[in-house]
Amino acid sequence: MNLLDCLAGLAITCASAVASPPPQPADTYAVKPSDVAIPEGEALGAYRRVIQPFRNWILICDESLKSKRRVCNITQSIVNRQGAVVFSWSLVATSDGKPLMVMRTPAGAGVGQTIELAMGDRPDRIRAQTARCDATFCHATIAVGDMLKKHIRLGTRCTVSYALPPADPMTVQAPLDGLLAALTEAK
Repeated sequence: MNLLDCLAGLAITCASAVASPPPQPADTYAVKPSDVAIPEGEALGAYRRVIQPFRNWILICDESLKSKRRVCNITQSIVNRQGAVVFSWSLVATSDGKPLMVMRTPAGAGVGQTIELAMGDRPDRIRAQTARCDATFCHATIAVGDMLKKHIRLGTRCTVSYALPPADPMTVQAPLDGLLAALTEAK
């Protein structure tokens, strides 16, 4: 190795040392907290979430290991090409066991906007209005009556429409296929 080779190697070593980012302070990184919100009165490690996928739907059950109380919902989310949620809905139950469908549209829809569900070939229609909005979504809730129960049993194709000002109305397909299987598992 000659003197020029040695100097070239030293220059490369010095240049890479100068180009290296400075060491990061220890508080730059943190442990990501759990996505599961632990209810008041529950201890960490004594509360469990089970996520079970079905065709078009996801069953999510939270259970207190101490009291053995289990609360489930069955959710479907429709996303656009960028992965943003454009519609989601969840089958939930009230504290006395009555089934409800909670629907969510982007927050830009605003309070008082109509969400229409059209199910079947000669569509049965259900309309609901958004009652409240947060920073992410507007929410509407409907009771699960006989008409919706029929379409859940049949796994009907459902067309969801709502206005998202100032754009044209949004229309998405939200299939009910798979919801009955998830519901059966949740019981």
